[in-house]
Amino acid sequence: MFSILLFTILAVSSAWLWLRLRKVGTRELELPPGPPTLPLLGNILELPTAKAYLKFAEWAKTYGDIFSLKVGPATIVVLSSPKAVRECLDLHGTTTSSRPFFYVNELISNNCEIAFMEYGSRWRNWRRAVHDILSPDACAKHQPIQRAEASKLMYDLLENPKQFYTHIYRYSASVIFSVVYGIHCPEFSNTFIQEFFDVTRQFDSVLKPGFAPPVELFPALRNIPERWAPWKRTCKAIRTQQRKLFFGLLDIFTEGLNNGKRNGCFMEHVVDHQDAYDFDREFLGYFGGGMLEAGTDTTSVFLQSFLGCMLACPDVQARAQAEIDHIVGPDRTPELDDIENLPYLQAIIKEVHRYCPVTPMAIPHASLADERVGHYLIPKGATIFMNLWALGRHEDYFDNPNEFNPDRYMRSEFGTKPGVDIEALRPDFAFGAGRRLCPGRHFASASIHLNTMNLLWAFSFMPTKDPITGKPKVLDLNDSDDGLFLKLKPFECEIVPRSAKRAEMIRAQFAAAKSTFDLFDRPASITTATDTRA
Repeated sequence: MFSILLFTILAVSSAWLWLRLRKVGTRELELPPGPPTLPLLGNILELPTAKAYLKFAEWAKTYGDIFSLKVGPATIVVLSSPKAVRECLDLHGTTTSSRPFFYVNELISNNCEIAFMEYGSRWRNWRRAVHDILSPDACAKHQPIQRAEASKLMYDLLENPKQFYTHIYRYSASVIFSVVYGIHCPEFSNTFIQEFFDVTRQFDSVLKPGFAPPVELFPALRNIPERWAPWKRTCKAIRTQQRKLFFGLLDIFTEGLNNGKRNGCFMEHVVDHQDAYDFDREFLGYFGGGMLEAGTDTTSVFLQSFLGCMLACPDVQARAQAEIDHIVGPDRTPELDDIENLPYLQAIIKEVHRYCPVTPMAIPHASLADERVGHYLIPKGATIFMNLWALGRHEDYFDNPNEFNPDRYMRSEFGTKPGVDIEALRPDFAFGAGRRLCPGRHFASASIHLNTMNLLWAFSFMPTKDPITGKPKVLDLNDSDDGLFLKLKPFECEIVPRSAKRAEMIRAQFAAAKSTFDLFDRPASITTATDTRA
């Protein structure tokens, strides 16, 4: 009798387990369509390990602007058109505003990395603080240091044009260090910049597929001892270095604040209202560090892409320079207000965003509850990708989408074909969607506007020549590195001042900026770090 009962229990349990496992990896009926799945695995074997935005764009042509993938029991939803983004992320922002759980982020930052922070009270407090310090009126107060840093970029390009990559990186880092922590970094060799780029490059490396096993799908993998998990040791080392930088900066800033040194930077407001935002010291350090991360690579990558586009399209460059010469002229440098009278330059900026999106797959969202989008179910816990590259190359919206052509934005506000329904379109897709729309877009746009005007007013950008053939090198705008950011492969560029008079004006403007830089004079390195806890 006992053996029969035991056999029955085992048989029922086995049948139940088989039925459960049989469904793992299969696409539920109400999910958006997608590639065929395999039992247990789903689409794991088909997932691209590099430049996922290209494969996802290909799948969108077959399965639609909203399609799904299965990764074991987990669901991924990919949005590939402005309409899909609007319906899923903008109109349902309340339930699609979280981030997927990322175990590596937990190991490194205790889930304090702002870009990957899940929805909750801590994220809401962060968002409230950021909105206070990054409103259009608040950003306007920081234009003096933006102008000073932009003058330094022009000066550096004038004096040492071959190092333009270094100058762009220095600019993007120094301007955000200045407005966040009140620290100007006059040289790329500045210890802050070196440590910052070292930390961010290491953190970027852990975001690549294959760095760690799929701990999110199989939580038991968390228990692998560190001695058998090199990825855990890497995370521990990054955590130590990141905390040394973030909390070292916070200590230097706090010491200056206690000594009465103020220059109106963001962190002054945040520290003054620390209790109202419910920020402890731990979160203060990551708040400041996260602001630095958010504002550095995005600006530098855009400016690199902009230069590449000007190099590859000399006719576009010449037309933009003619427009600037007509509005600004040779007797003064551009001001931010000039952008309103430069429609062709505005079109170029929009086209660079469309053609070379800084983050082609953006940072994924996660759904907090089941949600209906059209006929489809977006289940609770799904990871949602916005394929910005596919949005910009959508053939239903854009004529000849694989061609770099700013004129499309001279013909229509959003650069679209005649007759396209523009209800779902908006000018700031490059900065995200829904409640995760980048709050720093006003500040970033000011930097982009000022520097694109300055660069085209001041310099001509020309391709270098092949040493063997003597012909100008051709830059392929589709040849980019892989990673979170879409970066053109490193290229060479001849940068020549457009006149001797403009060169002298650049030097004079940089000299006049000294009084602004003096307000942001703080220590150039971290000598001690009071919090490097692992």
